[in-house]
Amino acid sequence: MSSAPTSEFQRAIAERVREHDPRDRRVYDRLTRLVSTLLEAPVSLLLIADDDKLLFASFVGPDDPLSTLTEFPLQDAYCQFAIGARAPFVVEDARKNPDLCNLPPTTALDVVSYLGVPLLTSGGDPIGILCAIDFEPRAWTDRDVTVVEELAATVMSYLEARPTAAKASTGGLNIAAVAQRTGIGADTLRKWERRYGVLVPNRTNGGQRRYDERDVARVEWLRDRLSEGFRISEAAALLTDDATTPTASTSGLRDAIVEAVKDPDARHLTSLVEQAFTLHDVETVVEEIVAPALRAVGDRWREGDAGIGEEHLLTEVVRSHLRGLLADRRHPVRGTAVLACAPGERHELGLLALAALLQADGWLAVYLGADVPVVSSAAIANRMGAGALCLSASTPELLADVQGWLNDASLPDGMRVVVGGAAAASDQRLGQIVAGLRPA
Repeated sequence: MSSAPTSEFQRAIAERVREHDPRDRRVYDRLTRLVSTLLEAPVSLLLIADDDKLLFASFVGPDDPLSTLTEFPLQDAYCQFAIGARAPFVVEDARKNPDLCNLPPTTALDVVSYLGVPLLTSGGDPIGILCAIDFEPRAWTDRDVTVVEELAATVMSYLEARPTAAKASTGGLNIAAVAQRTGIGADTLRKWERRYGVLVPNRTNGGQRRYDERDVARVEWLRDRLSEGFRISEAAALLTDDATTPTASTSGLRDAIVEAVKDPDARHLTSLVEQAFTLHDVETVVEEIVAPALRAVGDRWREGDAGIGEEHLLTEVVRSHLRGLLADRRHPVRGTAVLACAPGERHELGLLALAALLQADGWLAVYLGADVPVVSSAAIANRMGAGALCLSASTPELLADVQGWLNDASLPDGMRVVVGGAAAASDQRLGQIVAGLRPA
């Protein structure tokens, strides 16, 4: 099937795909993730047509042959039928379809079912495809089709609202100068740019790349992560697409987090918190990044420069990440610890951080959460044969209640009880408290 004529608009979109435009990529990746999530599809793709090829603009799915492709012949793709018909193309089992059973997606990539919706301009011209793929037979529902149609329309609304003309520039460094400054070869820089979209050079009128200081900072940041043992894909995933210069230091991340809290869109904040936990251990993140950031945001609120919601937003993002760390269960080599906040205690972030740190240190951390009766916490610790029961209280009143309940609780010999929180009389740092829990 022949492809539709390529318009100037479509050529501009295709060129941005080749250049890995970060603004486009954020939108594309968000929408393909939504396709996979809402349809529970193992693979989703956003493809831009360029003459007789389909360019891979976004991919969500497992690491298989599809994830390594950058383009695909249109005549070999199921997408040709959606583009040709300018309408959704739905396939329950490609192996039973005479038009599809001998195409490479079926014979080489093991694709079985497919739902593709063309990306149509306001004039009705197709410029690409948003699609979902499964490797088992699947009867796609009308709702599935509607979901992908709505998301495809969102893609087009974004693309048609964005100017397509690139700004020419004569300033900045050429690729040889960047290679010399950073020690990263020009071929590697081009690969990082094409594959991971971590560099966004301007172009001269003659089409030559020109990099600014932010690009240099990003290259240096990636280089340093590689020297620490990260793979380039892991390091690139940590880099945000925002205009800030990347940083790995605790002070730099702390300051960046404080600034990111101001943005009602929490994606940048979430990315920075994830970066902090990836580059540093839990204790360092909590004590040198998160706690100072929370204090700074709190001070800003008391001075009238911020809302209390900003502090809650940061707390929730950190809490979510810590809970994710606890979900990574491993065999306990040091013992079991049960952790709970005292009855009436709602401030749980410190205790949650302790649970994550204990688990990283080889404990089975059983975290019960906020506002838990001490009798219940003790009973669970007793039933699980825990070596430690960790309780948190932030006020003298709550601490007194905990001590009273503990006097009446029945705890087995050998179980150590640690009471922490703002009201506890201890000047020990978190790491020292954890070290004290280790069995003799």
